[in-house]
Amino acid sequence: MNDLAPVFVLAIVTFGIYKIFELFVRRNERMSIIEKFSTGIDPQILMNQFTLPIYQSRDNGSWAIRIGLLLLGIGLGVVIAAIIDLLAVPPTSGGEVFYEFRNTISVLYPALAAVFGGLGLVSAYFIEKKKDKSNPKSEY
Repeated sequence: MNDLAPVFVLAIVTFGIYKIFELFVRRNERMSIIEKFSTGIDPQILMNQFTLPIYQSRDNGSWAIRIGLLLLGIGLGVVIAAIIDLLAVPPTSGGEVFYEFRNTISVLYPALAAVFGGLGLVSAYFIEKKKDKSNPKSEY
């Protein structure tokens, strides 16, 4: 825990400095909006700027495909890493497993999760590309 104390202190100080800058920037934005209103700008012009625009997008399911295949790939990578971990025969010396071997095996978990997660995103890209090819885009 003593090793993490400088990291926490640095994070808290950085966050505090960021919030102070954000406070001054927001204040300046509000003051400029008040000045624009006082100079005679029509409030009806700004009425629609504070609402979210409605997007008419056809590809509602693309994020679901991407996230689903990413999670599927990560899960598959972790399962394969666990199988390799279970099936690997560690070199033993008097019944004791070498530290280097266990350290090498532990690298497999994030590595295979990243590789298979990337493969999941690549497959999602090709699925979306095939879907876009089959459905011609219509003009709005």
